[in-house]
Amino acid sequence: MKNTRLLIVSILALVLFGTCIFFLRDLIFGGVVGTYEEAQPNMSEYRDKWITYEVTACLGEYAEETETQYFIPTGHTYYYVIWMADGSLMPLSVSKKADREYLDALTDATYDYIDGKTKRIEMEPRTFTGTIKNQESEARGYYDDLLSYWQATEADGYTVRYELMDCSESKGLYIFFASFAMLIPLGGIAIYIVNVRKEKGKKVSPEQEYLPR
Repeated sequence: MKNTRLLIVSILALVLFGTCIFFLRDLIFGGVVGTYEEAQPNMSEYRDKWITYEVTACLGEYAEETETQYFIPTGHTYYYVIWMADGSLMPLSVSKKADREYLDALTDATYDYIDGKTKRIEMEPRTFTGTIKNQESEARGYYDDLLSYWQATEADGYTVRYELMDCSESKGLYIFFASFAMLIPLGGIAIYIVNVRKEKGKKVSPEQEYLPR
């Protein structure tokens, strides 16, 4: 009975994880499908798909999010405002230290250009890969507050993009978690098979029960 429950739970978990992987297949198995410029006319078609954007200017960080597990910090997400090639503003998030260091340095270079200290932004552009999604409500609030402080809202004549270019996650991370999740029910099924074989090995025929041991 115990083995049967283990088998049922493992199969149900396998079906559940398989369904999740099916809906996230573009994130797990898909490659880059286009650039932000190609996706922009029809964002809904590019949801949960990898796209790229070449960042040439950054106006700074406006929010930070800390992920915790059992009150222990497990990761950070940093939100930046990037200044796009067409003059519009867009939020972008990263989590890697190297990405944050680049955007911080690019912010300094961008303000040197804005303040007239340099004739151009003296940093090479960098292409970021991510997905388009809605901002979390708290991060969106900080974004709106910063734009209002700058007087850089649509009411002030600026083009503002509110959908987040999320570059805080990687394809490798999705593959790792998907593989780990699939191993749990497969491990349960394997344990069930081993236990059944052990029980069969213990069973003896009626004739064998009366043989001397």
